[in-house]
Amino acid sequence: MAEPILTAEGLGVAFETPDGTVRAVTDLSFTLNKGECLGIVGESGSGKSQTFLAALGLLADNGTASGTVTFQGQNLLDLTQQKLNTIRGDRITMIFQDALTGLTPHMRMGDQLGEVLIAHQGLTKTAAPQRVLDLITRLRIPDPEKRLRMYPHELSGGMRQRMMIAMALLCEPDILIADEPTTALDVTIQAQVLHLLGGLKKHTKTSIILVTHDLGVVAGLCDRVMVMYAGRMVEQALVNELFYDPKHPYTRGLLASMPRLTDDVGDKTGRLSAIPGQPPNLQDMPGGCAFAPRCAAVQARCHTERPPLTQRDGMRRLACHLEGAS
Repeated sequence: MAEPILTAEGLGVAFETPDGTVRAVTDLSFTLNKGECLGIVGESGSGKSQTFLAALGLLADNGTASGTVTFQGQNLLDLTQQKLNTIRGDRITMIFQDALTGLTPHMRMGDQLGEVLIAHQGLTKTAAPQRVLDLITRLRIPDPEKRLRMYPHELSGGMRQRMMIAMALLCEPDILIADEPTTALDVTIQAQVLHLLGGLKKHTKTSIILVTHDLGVVAGLCDRVMVMYAGRMVEQALVNELFYDPKHPYTRGLLASMPRLTDDVGDKTGRLSAIPGQPPNLQDMPGGCAFAPRCAAVQARCHTERPPLTQRDGMRRLACHLEGAS
């Protein structure tokens, strides 16, 4: 059995708004194992990003988290900001969706990366630059000395994202959380970023959490996949099992909506598949299964009984009344 490095139990995330309470994540439990790449997939608003912002104490001021997220015997949700600062950026690091807003605009890249080593590793201002240069050279960032003298706005989107990855790797973290790391990048740069993450997975002991809506990225990098809908887990499986034998109707819908080279798309008959309807309002959740209003295999009890998340064969976990899902 693989050894868990991060465990969440009954995690909940809620936001107080003028219109009422928004429950972004509800009763979520999962584990991340050492050396594993765990994919978290689902539509926008399914609670993927808020799960890990909550774990790192980075929720908006109107947000609260409940339950437990255990790392090295500590519940991260109970730690003070001062204690969290010794963990995040060092033992747990995060790559954010928008690299430009994640970087300090008035600091040169070399100074920003060096600051991480000074704060978390205790390096001096003279030793840190060489360590930074060594890392980005290993990451095959072209013309590294020049890049380190540049400000974030002088770099391309792909280069900023690679600098964010470098910053996340400087302290050789136990866990790297990559939140939509290829968003808004062109296909060539996406491939370079994914190759970088793939190399990290292969050559280090760092565990990776990949938050994304891109199932193609998941197929290429992840060992296990967790599918979220309306703030809850609806299915979990090993990556090959999920792609070849999806059980939950929502998972099937996500996979069916992926364009394929063999699809006859673009002529008079070719159409991309889509899941009908919209995700539910998190302030006014339907009774029963949240996916029932959009489900092609809906049953009467789906509208009144929320299916429990149950353990199936192997690593499979599933929340569905559908008989064929058993």
